[in-house]
Amino acid sequence: MDQEVPMKPLLLLALTAAAAWGQETASLRARELFYTPPPAASALKTPAAPVAAPAPAPTPKTIAKKTPAKTPAPAQPAVSLPTEAVVDKPAAGPLGMRYSVLKRNTAGEYQEVDADTVFHSGDRIRLEAQANSTGYLYVVAQGSSGNWQVLFPSREVSNGSNQVHRGETRLVPGGNQGQFVFDEQAGTEKLFFVLSRQPELSLDKLIYSMGGQTAPTDPTVVTPAAAPNRVLMAQASVSDDVIARIRSQMQSRDLIFEKVENEKVVSQNGAPVKIETAAYVVNRSSAADARLVVDLKLKHE
Repeated sequence: MDQEVPMKPLLLLALTAAAAWGQETASLRARELFYTPPPAASALKTPAAPVAAPAPAPTPKTIAKKTPAKTPAPAQPAVSLPTEAVVDKPAAGPLGMRYSVLKRNTAGEYQEVDADTVFHSGDRIRLEAQANSTGYLYVVAQGSSGNWQVLFPSREVSNGSNQVHRGETRLVPGGNQGQFVFDEQAGTEKLFFVLSRQPELSLDKLIYSMGGQTAPTDPTVVTPAAAPNRVLMAQASVSDDVIARIRSQMQSRDLIFEKVENEKVVSQNGAPVKIETAAYVVNRSSAADARLVVDLKLKHE
């Protein structure tokens, strides 16, 4: 009878490794958590159950010449099984996002500035967002009507897909020439970010048209059901009720925020130049449905 490798010890080892990783990162700040890789994908190795060697073939006995000798049954080859079982699926780590405001300078270059900067008429800016793991990004802005207009996903980026992967950067608005220009009307621009490991259904229904598979021409032909196509609609508006509901589902205490401003002295003129001015937000949860939300307000006068 074949021997099966017990999976319970492997599972316990995987859980123990994840717990140890969680304890090691418990004191880390948002930026450190963002850049810390999830529990290592190093294999957890456990000796497999021993396989019994096959019994040796019987030795033929010497018999009289007049009686033909019986041919012994051939020995069965040994079954080759791995000597160790491997679990190589890494556990998910915290879900994090890095975001910043980029302002265009007189040389036409975009540089990160403090989100609390008071902007002025004619200032041109972009938003930049980056995720530390695969997820779905949504960015909306509140208009004067109170409804929220979708800024991302956009047709200019990944054919309208809002899926992001670890290390990928998304610019809002999309495209090489995308930018926001502050007008002469002073006020506060309200922005709302959502990053989730799974598509946010309440937003998807408003942003995408969900097209399924078309019916076959021959009714006798049975085809497997296909996943709905997420086709970006021409214009999308999200009510304030939807945003309020998403915001209420994620309490700020579940998130870790950190604002970072680093300085570096450039050797050319010795003047301190800021090389990073960004904010980090992290949800420590490793659940498959983890999400995080961010409210961003930009003031201009």
